[in-house]
Amino acid sequence: MGVVYFILQEFMGTFKKTYSSIGFCILRGTAYIKLTSVAPATVNSAHTQSTLRTVRIPRAVNGTASTITGLALTTECDPLQGSSRDCRCLPGYQWNDKFCTSLQACKGGGIFQSFVSIFLPPPCQCLRWTSSDTGYCQSALSASKVSKSTRLPSKQASVGAADDLTLSFSLAEGATDVKWYLLSPKWNEAKEIRNGKQVMLLRNGLKAVLRISSPSLDWAGEYICRSRNGSALQEWRQEVTVPLVAADIVRTPSQVSMNCSSPDRLSLQCCIRNRGAPLKASWNPGAPDPVDLVGAEDPLCHFLVLDSCPSIDTTYRCTFESSGLGSIQTTVAVSVIQVGDLFCPGENVQGRWSVTRAGRVAEILCPKGRTGMMLRRCFSDRTWGNIQNNCASEELLSRLREAQLLQAGMGSPQIEVPWMIEWLRMEVKPDQNQKIYPLDLLTLVITLDIISQVALDSSMRLDSKSVIDLLNAVNWMLDLDPETTWSEVQARNQSTGSMFLRAIEDLTSLLVPSTGEFNLTLPNLELQSSMFNLTRLGDFDKTFDTDPLLRSHISRKELDEVVQKEQSIIISSLVLKKMDQILPGHYGADSDHILGSLVMFNAAMSNNGSVRKMDVDMIFGLRNTTRITEETLTAQCVSWNHSLPEGIGGWSTQGCQTFSTEMATNCSCHHLTSFSVLMSANPVIVSSAWTFLSKFGVCVTILALVVSLLIYSVVWTSVVKDKVSCLCYTTLVNVSVCLLLGSLWFLGASLLEVSHERKLCVAAAFFTHFFYLAMFFWMLVQALILCHQLILVFHHLSIRSVVPAMIAVGYVCPLVLAVAVVAAFFPKQRYLHEALCWLSARSKAIYAFAIPALAIVTVNLLILLVVLLKLMRPSERPQGEERKALLAIFKALLILTPIFGLTWGLGVITMTLDASQFIHYAFTILNSLQGVFFLLFACLMDKKVLGALKKRLCRSRTDGVTLFQLNSLAKRTVDRQSHLFVEPYYDNESAPSQSSETLETSSTILHSLG
Repeated sequence: MGVVYFILQEFMGTFKKTYSSIGFCILRGTAYIKLTSVAPATVNSAHTQSTLRTVRIPRAVNGTASTITGLALTTECDPLQGSSRDCRCLPGYQWNDKFCTSLQACKGGGIFQSFVSIFLPPPCQCLRWTSSDTGYCQSALSASKVSKSTRLPSKQASVGAADDLTLSFSLAEGATDVKWYLLSPKWNEAKEIRNGKQVMLLRNGLKAVLRISSPSLDWAGEYICRSRNGSALQEWRQEVTVPLVAADIVRTPSQVSMNCSSPDRLSLQCCIRNRGAPLKASWNPGAPDPVDLVGAEDPLCHFLVLDSCPSIDTTYRCTFESSGLGSIQTTVAVSVIQVGDLFCPGENVQGRWSVTRAGRVAEILCPKGRTGMMLRRCFSDRTWGNIQNNCASEELLSRLREAQLLQAGMGSPQIEVPWMIEWLRMEVKPDQNQKIYPLDLLTLVITLDIISQVALDSSMRLDSKSVIDLLNAVNWMLDLDPETTWSEVQARNQSTGSMFLRAIEDLTSLLVPSTGEFNLTLPNLELQSSMFNLTRLGDFDKTFDTDPLLRSHISRKELDEVVQKEQSIIISSLVLKKMDQILPGHYGADSDHILGSLVMFNAAMSNNGSVRKMDVDMIFGLRNTTRITEETLTAQCVSWNHSLPEGIGGWSTQGCQTFSTEMATNCSCHHLTSFSVLMSANPVIVSSAWTFLSKFGVCVTILALVVSLLIYSVVWTSVVKDKVSCLCYTTLVNVSVCLLLGSLWFLGASLLEVSHERKLCVAAAFFTHFFYLAMFFWMLVQALILCHQLILVFHHLSIRSVVPAMIAVGYVCPLVLAVAVVAAFFPKQRYLHEALCWLSARSKAIYAFAIPALAIVTVNLLILLVVLLKLMRPSERPQGEERKALLAIFKALLILTPIFGLTWGLGVITMTLDASQFIHYAFTILNSLQGVFFLLFACLMDKKVLGALKKRLCRSRTDGVTLFQLNSLAKRTVDRQSHLFVEPYYDNESAPSQSSETLETSSTILHSLG
């Protein structure tokens, strides 16, 4: 590398082995120094930038009155080529207006041109210098001359989860290129503010509006809004302060014990971050008068010394106050140890543990460089419990906070993401054999996940160097012991493994190789990537030299379709050799599944973003083949689904087909994500024959139910002639309608992709649940009507009062249950089954269907038993029409209740337990025959319906209507369709006589059942 310019705010000794100084300049309080690398091939700007980031600032410069407030690289130049050289600004910096207008733009990319330069507009990103001496790039705020600057009165933000900070500035007519910056006391350079998780930038006419949700202390500082009006640059500035908040308090022990038998005094302390503003502190009780806290150290602490024991356990409140910033409090609880009280003696184990009263928890600060507390309980038998270490690296937490702010909208992803990846690689140095604590690993994973989300949301692309840095860090993290380190982390956060995999997937998919191919092999992973465009076509066929062997293949035909549409595409396959030991191997409710191979991730990235839908064929060699043969385990291709319950993630068979051999498993999948092979002694049934049988059977059910409704439409006026028959056949029709609509939604759900983000899939699950549940509730209504008519013979039903009750039970009750399930499970991403748009078994949402349905089946069986016992007793004959209607509903309930109950009982078993193939097929067959059962037993075996149908057909023949014209006949009865639910029969007579409400003898009824 030729010349590198960086803002000089650190000693030259830091780089004396890498660079030699050849120039120096000071401008507006910033020192610039020009360096030449001693060994050009061994350094680059990213490495130097990362080194500068490790310097702790602010810090004083020895022998001067100056203080270092920031360090950064600004400019990178190529070696001299004849009499000129190309110099380019690094992200976040730009040439000033003078250089932009007087120099020519670079004609081609320099050999060290950063990949991220493609995101910065020419010509002022790269300039060609014809003199041996060159200039330097400056920050965005320093590079351009401001024509007009307006300062507004300062403003204090409200701090709270529901509070927003809103700033607005009036723009001139024709203003363009509006940008926002924040200049914080924490850093010397302003950071650009963009749309993010907390930030919303708006342009409302001639007003520029900035809205920040739930602002914290990090958002305090001077806000700058700039816009251009022609060649003039205007800016508005406004200072924003944030009141004292809980984040200002530096955590210290919140509970201590004091031994009254000891002459030692007890010192209490409370600490607060030093913002540079005047502070007062007080203790109550103890020292209620506020005292000034002065000093340059951070944090500032206030102490209270207790010379004697309090009489009882006492809580001391420490209050910090600052003029204009409000006040904040923290407490310390003092437990008194009197004579005879049990306590644990003080000891030195990973720190100094003071004497502590039995039943209390002792707290000590973490060692230097780490933040948090270590906790230890004193038990009633005067023994200490295990130490709970809640310490995390201050450096890692600081980087995590920077990543969170970047995601919130503070800073430029093009600047921050590459250096964060570089920092991550430098942070994990396997040659040092440093100890990694669970909280540190969790912090690293969360930081990596946030970086990946920011990069994706910003539509970034990563060059090969950034991906190499990333995968070197991932390789080290995969090498950590899964039985100790990773298991402890996942005990704290169950989604850690899924979060780690998602970050790797997202960042790797952003790779843009400098040439057509890119390969990387590390001990714990292997990456192969290829670029395809209109001039470079072919199959993507990669074989990985792993144990066991893996292969990934995407056909040219598949790629050609995407290339013709997107112009170019990059396919990447990444094998993670130890990821299978970090991710859980369970599937659904079954924990007996094991992963039989490695984890392979496939990604496709086009100019317009990620391509998810693409056919990919994979071959997974199997491990432990001897064990697999002995235990006759069955292989199943699975993909990792990050959206499964509460973000924990899990394996799903959705979109994959499996073709197994003795030594390998062939997987053919229709989407791109992370795949592996799951081994089980009881595999999930996903064969093509089972799939065909399931869909064909539902179609048969739908056809049978349509025929049933047509028959009821044709014979309705013939069979419904009184109040009882109206109620009975109304319930039967509604059962048929609900079963039909439920089956239609169930069939549609089987064709949809499972995802909580897909509204149609969620709707399919909701309506399938609702209509199937409504079917059972209408069966309950049937049973209640039968029970009433045969047992409560002296109580007469009124259509006006019964119909609303029937609708409430039949439709309102299941609707309330269905809505409640969505409200309870959908916000937590636990509503859908992992393989079907139906209720999740893993989250127990399926029980919101199973329990009501099976409870109704039980109630109906009990009612039928009571009715049967009643029929065994002699009684008077009822009216003929009423008797036939009651017999029809009795027979329907007697047969359909056990069948439907058995069908959905098996269905719940298949969805919640590790069911055998027999149960799967039994449920499929019974489910496919529900409509047929209804047609046979509730419709055609009803002598009244069958008789009316025969009469109608005979009359049609007489009129010259053939049997094949039944459909036309049904159409002519459309005007009667309202009868499918309730036909308003209102008696002109007061009430039927007692003789019309009594029943036929049991022998007559039982005989007619045959």
